Amino acid sequence: MPRMPRRDAPGALHHVTLRGVAQCDIFVDDIDRAFLLDRVAIVSAECGVALLAFAFMSNHVHALTRTGPIPLARFMSRVTTAYAMHFNRRHGRAGHLFQNRYNATPIMDDAHLRNAIRYIHANPLEAGIVPTLRELDLYPWAGHGILIGSRPSALLDVRSALAAFSDAAPSAGRSALREFMRGWNQPAASEQDEPLAPLRIPQLEGEIARVSAEFGIGPTEVTSGSRRRVACEARETIARVALQRGVRASEIALRLGVTHASILRAVKRSRLSG
Repeated sequence: MPRMPRRDAPGALHHVTLRGVAQCDIFVDDIDRAFLLDRVAIVSAECGVALLAFAFMSNHVHALTRTGPIPLARFMSRVTTAYAMHFNRRHGRAGHLFQNRYNATPIMDDAHLRNAIRYIHANPLEAGIVPTLRELDLYPWAGHGILIGSRPSALLDVRSALAAFSDAAPSAGRSALREFMRGWNQPAASEQDEPLAPLRIPQLEGEIARVSAEFGIGPTEVTSGSRRRVACEARETIARVALQRGVRASEIALRLGVTHASILRAVKRSRLSG
């Protein structure tokens, strides 16, 4: 049976998992890990893919991605092909390194996003690679330390990740993230869970329906991240009204399939032109 197409519109968030074939290790040492990290940084910048979290394990990797103008599949292909060539050449190996295609679970709302960040970054704790949260702060092969500011790096979209925990200053987001991470061994959303239903905030859903009708387009186009001018203008109108009614910018962004920053820019534009 042919594979179904992925939900991969620009702005879509996914929890991506990539595993070694037949459970084989995909890293031998930190040289391998550093090569993959560098490759991810280069290709994500070229493809406009943002990372909000990641963790490298012995035989698999986790990442939380936001798709840009280039499909996630192409980004993953470029990363995995280059890394497999590096790994096989360096270790005198031949054949496939990764098991089938990667798995990508759509992130449906802020609660799912928070749980995904915690689940991904808790993997080294769960496996005993690092024994405590304090040591996870400095662990170089997961993104937790970058989000809380203990390790400088431009690899992650820190602002978007922290916005899931607080709409206030980044320091507030970091404090909320630290508190949330203390429950890392509690049940959380992962790729094995049933997909969460999209968040439905009544005042936001009402605005999506009203504004879509007003602009003469379907609600699906508004919430799919479409870059048509009419869809962008509709989202700008929805965001402005929803924010006035107390809906968080991060929730609006996830529901409309765009970035948190784009919502803030849209609202700023509308105020300047108003």
